[in-house]
Amino acid sequence: MDVSQLERIDVTQLPHSLQLLIDCIGVEQAYRLTCLFGGCPKYIPKHPARTQLAKLIPAETLKALIKRFAGAALEIPKPDHFFRQLRNQQILAESDEGLSRTALAHKYGLSLRQIGNIRRLDA
Repeated sequence: MDVSQLERIDVTQLPHSLQLLIDCIGVEQAYRLTCLFGGCPKYIPKHPARTQLAKLIPAETLKALIKRFAGAALEIPKPDHFFRQLRNQQILAESDEGLSRTALAHKYGLSLRQIGNIRRLDA
């Protein structure tokens, strides 16, 4: 996923834990953390030298995480939340272009009910 896609993310529609991460380190770095550690707890140490995170994320990102979450184990959400929101935006755009619920359900591997729910959320 590239940065232009991440700019389309509506942070208010993401889980609270992910909103906290985004508030601390931004959407791009939060997405990166979810890709690296999604679904797993990750301990944030009080000192950067005590973690392997220093090798995986930028120093300023680690510094911000330590400042806010030092000594805590963060449950890092899965990146699915980002993918789902972008998929739903695409479904809504294609629906506006005239694609039927059946065509959308087939294209995205979803049920007719799921497509209807996604379209209803936009109304």
